[in-house]
Amino acid sequence: MKNSFEYIFIAGSSGGHILPAIKAINELSKLKDRTKILFVTNIIGKKFINKILNKNIEVKVLETSNKIIFLFKVLSNFSLLFATNKNLKLIGFGGFITSPILYTAKFFSMLLFKSHKIFLHEQNFIFGYANKINYWLADKIFISFPTNKIKKKEIFIGNFFRDKITQPSQTNDGQVKILLIGGSAGSVELNELLLNELSKIEKSSVGKIQLDIQISSIHSETMKAKYIELSQNVRFFSFLDNINFTDYDLVISRSGSGSMHEILYFTDKIFFKPHLFSRDQHQKYNLAYFQKNLILPPTLSIPLQKKIQSAYYFNELINPYSMQKLVCYIAR
Repeated sequence: MKNSFEYIFIAGSSGGHILPAIKAINELSKLKDRTKILFVTNIIGKKFINKILNKNIEVKVLETSNKIIFLFKVLSNFSLLFATNKNLKLIGFGGFITSPILYTAKFFSMLLFKSHKIFLHEQNFIFGYANKINYWLADKIFISFPTNKIKKKEIFIGNFFRDKITQPSQTNDGQVKILLIGGSAGSVELNELLLNELSKIEKSSVGKIQLDIQISSIHSETMKAKYIELSQNVRFFSFLDNINFTDYDLVISRSGSGSMHEILYFTDKIFFKPHLFSRDQHQKYNLAYFQKNLILPPTLSIPLQKKIQSAYYFNELINPYSMQKLVCYIAR
């Protein structure tokens, strides 16, 4: 790894941290020298690296399973970089990997009178564990949800959107379509919820509904058998990169911040259910924000007839250009 960069993006642990970082990298690479941008991630981030559009951007993948070895790698890989560069801009998007790197940068900045700037991006309504640790050393924090009392160092920008904003396919075959997404690993709980609701409906009616279902490879055979027992009109997938949410009469999803912002930008034909087994229950707080500001259905209801939207849908709470705002700030 070379020792001359201007921007260092750091993200790990989940797609919720990594995908916003990559979107910001892609936006920044349109404005700045690509060879001056470094992306640092862990093993989880390797499967998303192909989404970096410019191949001149250097990527550093660190193994984080052994914390002692990881800390040693941070010092050996980044000490010279932080010591020899004067005005680095580091942006942490969450995950354990960010803290040791940002603290090391801060140490060298203070010790050698460097002018490194540290930024954070928080995609959820409440701060994740790593961003809570990193908060005090950050110069600015980009937040995804507006709050009643935005603190001095916080800047509200909205949440991450994919590179390709999908448009309606303009197809209307009269068929009711349901989409279930549960994150890159799928969701057994959401699938069981939908299966339970479908079992209450006549089998002939269920067969007329097009079901697009995200399932994980771990539970694929079991889940497939349960769906096929109810209907043959089912399509299974583990990951889709460009979903047309407007094509569906019902979208069932977890209430991860990125998923909620993107789905609600296109449609209000939704049902969200938070994943409550995370450490801080952030999905519950994400959902509570939109429940307070929007009319969201409290229970899951399966549509049996297609309803044509009578008015143009617009959601003023959603900003699809959040990463562009972040880039405009750090690149100035």
